[in-house]
Amino acid sequence: MKKGIALCFVLLSLITFFAFKVSYDVNYKLLKTIDSVEIRKYPKSLYASYYTKGADNNSRFRVLANYIFGGNERQEQIGMTSPVNMKMSSENNEMMFLMPDRYNEYNLPKPNNNYIEIVSISERTVATIRFSGYANPRKTQSKKTELIQTLQKYGISYTNEFELLVYDSPYKLLNRRNEVLVVLP
Repeated sequence: MKKGIALCFVLLSLITFFAFKVSYDVNYKLLKTIDSVEIRKYPKSLYASYYTKGADNNSRFRVLANYIFGGNERQEQIGMTSPVNMKMSSENNEMMFLMPDRYNEYNLPKPNNNYIEIVSISERTVATIRFSGYANPRKTQSKKTELIQTLQKYGISYTNEFELLVYDSPYKLLNRRNEVLVVLP
């Protein structure tokens, strides 16, 4: 119940996020499709990450949004990207915003908030399963289970690193895109 309420807050917070221009910086190579699962290779990527014990997802979203709206050492607005990544296997429910391609570890402005970390995620291979509608806890868990069952059916090993990717504004009613992702070893 607690996770469901937190997820609802995140989805409502996305209204603010997507009220501005959003770019889709999702850059991956599709390796293969197995049933409804895509195996992808993502290049090294740079993220702004925020998690603290006790903060809800709505708070995490606001802190990260503040950073990209100018809450940084240069008061620079950083282009918004989609999707918003939420780590499902993190006990602290880490939330991450992908930084636009024009930034690297050296030219990205330092956050004013000391709890925001800039993290570089190495190239990785993942499996994803897509679903539409709003990402509620029941639907997200169902898709995670379906993803696991498909990987097991084909003997594909996976880690316990699951993420929920939310691509669209809560204002968008039709053709919404969400994905559950798991990192492959």
